[in-house]
Amino acid sequence: GVNGVNGVCPDCPPTSGGGSSTQFNFGVKWAGTTAEWNSALASTSTRAIYLYNDFTAPTKFNYAKNYSRIFLIEGNGSKVTVTADTLITRVYASLSEANAGIDMQLRISNVEFVGNGSNVCIAVQANYGAKIEGCRFSNFHTAYKGGWTMGTVIEQCYFWENYIAIDLDYARFSGGSNSASQSNHSIVRDCKFRNSAGDFASIKATAVSGLQVLHCIFEGAQAGGDYDIYFDDNSSNVVKEFFSYGNHHEHQAKIAAYYVRLKDGYAQVGGVYSQYDQTLIKFESSAYAKMIVSEIPYLTSGTKFENVNGAGRWEFVNPPATFLITDATKWVGAMPSLTSIHGYDTNGQKKYIQGVQVK
Repeated sequence: GVNGVNGVCPDCPPTSGGGSSTQFNFGVKWAGTTAEWNSALASTSTRAIYLYNDFTAPTKFNYAKNYSRIFLIEGNGSKVTVTADTLITRVYASLSEANAGIDMQLRISNVEFVGNGSNVCIAVQANYGAKIEGCRFSNFHTAYKGGWTMGTVIEQCYFWENYIAIDLDYARFSGGSNSASQSNHSIVRDCKFRNSAGDFASIKATAVSGLQVLHCIFEGAQAGGDYDIYFDDNSSNVVKEFFSYGNHHEHQAKIAAYYVRLKDGYAQVGGVYSQYDQTLIKFESSAYAKMIVSEIPYLTSGTKFENVNGAGRWEFVNPPATFLITDATKWVGAMPSLTSIHGYDTNGQKKYIQGVQVK
């Protein structure tokens, strides 16, 4: 076309700084400096920000409360050093107010975020269908915190040395509750976490229904943080399940790799590979929830499980053939009542069922 004659590119991204954030007038901005980043975020017409350089972000940004469209941040591998107490945030006073922005979809990809050890990278309320992929988060108190952020997908991200990497919670504004403003139906998959002693958890989930944690790797200092995954139903009457499958745990959690508190319903933890002796699952229930532990091909000799009180019920499906539910050395404290197993006998050839009552 006319604009392309002689190899001229009319709308290419800049090769250097200077005026790049205003190059486009249809909602797409380029940013590679602090000033360009702030300008792009401040513009009410911005729909997407493309990064082209590393820079420092010293200022907190609040999304408009009535913004309900898609918003993209594409990092192109750039690093953002965050010195603000929170980089991106949105907070509401009430559930009715938050309804104005619930349809916003925050999409962030291919950015490396670096904190100062005590700050927060992303803390947003009211998002339905947010997606964070291919990013790196290091040295934050909390890398991502969502409240009433339903259908969130976090995939192929690296989280290094954060006190809490992912915190999925219910929004505690007026009208919100553990059954009304939850971060339901969220997925964390194909991520890698590194933490050390003194960190709390790589994934913390409070009153989240429909959460799935899939195919992730948990590593770091061998003596790691308190938990890899901490799940608490918060006594919500609408949270009845937790599902995690195919994860690798390549260090030792101080308390347990998995902590699951579920009043009733079903928790499922399967396909785990745990490299070192530790308490693999600590389970707490008050109304006979079931912990189903399935398809774990290998357990170290010092792997243990913990049943916090007498109300939890355990079922093991296809554990290692040498695992016996009656072996007291496999349990922290008292063995749970009415435990069952559906697996193979000790030579690994013959199927058997134990602790199952048929009526």
